[in-house]
Amino acid sequence: MWPRPSRLDVVFACVSAVLTLLVVFAPGLVATTDGELVGARWWAGPLVLVSSAALLWRRSNPLLTIVGVWVPVALHALLTGNGGEGLYLVWPCWVSLYALAAYATRRQLVTGSAVALVCLVVHDVNDPISWRTAEGASAAAWWDLVLFVPALVGGIVAGNRRARTLATEKALVEAEARAAVAEERARIARELHDVVTHHVNLVVLQAMAASGMLDRDPERVREPLRVIEASGREALTEMRRLLGVLRDDDAERPLTPQPGVEDVDALVGRARTAGLSVGLSVSGTPRRLPTGLALTVYRIVQEGLTNAARHAAGSRVGVSLRYEPESVEVAVVDDGGERADGVAPGGGRGLLGMRERVTVFAGTLETGPSPAGGYAVHARLPAPPEES
Repeated sequence: MWPRPSRLDVVFACVSAVLTLLVVFAPGLVATTDGELVGARWWAGPLVLVSSAALLWRRSNPLLTIVGVWVPVALHALLTGNGGEGLYLVWPCWVSLYALAAYATRRQLVTGSAVALVCLVVHDVNDPISWRTAEGASAAAWWDLVLFVPALVGGIVAGNRRARTLATEKALVEAEARAAVAEERARIARELHDVVTHHVNLVVLQAMAASGMLDRDPERVREPLRVIEASGREALTEMRRLLGVLRDDDAERPLTPQPGVEDVDALVGRARTAGLSVGLSVSGTPRRLPTGLALTVYRIVQEGLTNAARHAAGSRVGVSLRYEPESVEVAVVDDGGERADGVAPGGGRGLLGMRERVTVFAGTLETGPSPAGGYAVHARLPAPPEES
């Protein structure tokens, strides 16, 4: 499939085509005798017009443009024995050389320059005016240098400037991405810190309760001890995850439990109130998940609904939770609706955050267009089986 030319490429090609057509059909307006197109109009005109058409791809395929511009010039000189002259040939040749130096790779630059040089020699050898005398040859060589050197030097300078600009933009994008990841990791760390703190507080409270019952009713101590053991294990698990995430905010935060799977229904209800058509389905046997994992499930649903509301107004959204023996799967799928920006939400901090959260739990995340024409978010998170 041919790449789509830019507007500027179309302008350059049209200018070249107009100059050529004037030389073919009205040579007295734009050319002197030595600038007229030699050869039968029915084949010489279309042959030279190929050079104009080749300028359409000067940026996307500069080597192809060199071949498309210079080979017809050389071929016309060979067939007629009289190389053409005039702006209608100089213009596409100069533009193609500039584009080659500005947009091609180093290997393409060497190859394209060699092709253009060979074609130029063929053209000049078949130009009786240029090579009839020593003065004509010197003048031809001078104009060849004027054609070649400024175009190549100007293209190289412009290409280097563009490369530096692209490198700077790429560095800025990468810096923003790193900042977004760091910000999301800090947020995850704060949330995991709250989860761990909640479990430690629970352990302390249960230990105090057990201590108070130890002398009066030893049998009732078993239940607090069981809660202490379960909470301690979960706190240790969350602490190991916390150690893998950078925490850069030491401000005091309320020690309240974070939302979890049991809050997804309320989250869906709030989305409906906000005008989003949302359906929730749960399959498998629901079970209690570790607090950090339950928080991740909640955040994935929350971000999926936020994306749907922001990018696909009026869409129908399906939220599904599926409990497997050793995992839990969560999916948020919209049908497209009236997509506000014309594209699916394929990037941004929200999806970066989802990916970071899923990575913490060694899960997998898939995002992309859905079969219904909307967007789908699907995550699979390893989850411990229900305790017997």
